[in-house]
Amino acid sequence: MGDMAPSTVVLGPDDGLSGTLASELDAITVAREGELPPGITGAVIVADPCPQPVETVMVDGNDWRRLVDDSMWRMLTALQRVRSALATDGGRIVVVVPTIGMAGAAGLLAYTTAIEGIRAMVKSAARQWSSSGIGVNLVATPLSLFGDGTAAGHLTVAAVTDDSTLMRTVAESVKFLLRPGLDHLAGETVVADGGSVMLP
Repeated sequence: MGDMAPSTVVLGPDDGLSGTLASELDAITVAREGELPPGITGAVIVADPCPQPVETVMVDGNDWRRLVDDSMWRMLTALQRVRSALATDGGRIVVVVPTIGMAGAAGLLAYTTAIEGIRAMVKSAARQWSSSGIGVNLVATPLSLFGDGTAAGHLTVAAVTDDSTLMRTVAESVKFLLRPGLDHLAGETVVADGGSVMLP
C-alpha cells in the first residue's frame, strides 16, 4: 500500500482468521488496542478466540468476567475506536463472530453468551450510527476458525462439507458488506458456515 493511508483495517492478531482476512482484503491488521489510522472507510473486527470447554457448573464469577464481561467490553471499545477513526462521511464496519452464539454448545455457556451479546451490540450500533452514514453488520462463521475446533461438534452436519473454499467464502462475504451504498443492510448477520446454522 506504500505511503497511502489504508482504507480498511482488520482488528485482531496478525495471524489466524484476522491475518487471512487482512490478506484477502488487502488491508492491514491492527491490534485491538492499537492505534488506528484516521479516515478509514472500512473496518473488520474479529471476535475473541474460543476458550476450552468447561462444565457450566464449574464457571465461577472470575471466569464469567473474563469470558463475558471483558470480551464484550473489548468489542464495545473496538467499535467506539473504529467509529472515531472512520472518514467524516461514514464508512462500513463488519464484525466477524462464530455461529456458536446462535446455536449454543455444551461447555461454552460464557462464550456463547458473549457472542450473542456482541451480536446485540452490533445491532444497536447499526441502529444508532446509520444516520451518520455508517453501516454495521456481522458475518458468522464456523467455530473452527476461532480456535482448534474441539467444541465444533454442537452443530448439525453442514450442507456444504468441502472446507477448501471456506475462508474465501468468509472473505467475500466481508468484502460485500464493506461495499459502500449498501445502506439498507443494517445490523444483519450473514451466515457463512456451509449451512450448519440456517436462520429463518
